[in-house]
Amino acid sequence: MMRFFAIACASALLAGCATMMDDDNGEMDVVDRSGGECAAQQFQLLIGQLRDEVDTSTLPVPYRVYGRGDAVTMDYRPDRLNVVIGDDGRVERVTCG
Repeated sequence: MMRFFAIACASALLAGCATMMDDDNGEMDVVDRSGGECAAQQFQLLIGQLRDEVDTSTLPVPYRVYGRGDAVTMDYRPDRLNVVIGDDGRVERVTCG
């Protein structure tokens, strides 16, 4: 019984290191986040999209979407995806932190 519990806990912890991401074919791919970095490189395609067009359900957790000049915390989290909206209402940058 104890061995089963240990395996279940280890599986749950490992599942937290990966995020599912929809690819162009509508299939889900695993985004490996075990290195602690966010997947900003994989979300550069958001640049230029209107804020309302960003489907936050596809973003890896943790994430935040904010405009320039908005109040945000200054803590650095290498696993957090930041989607920065410009003055024109379009995605200006996608970074980690």
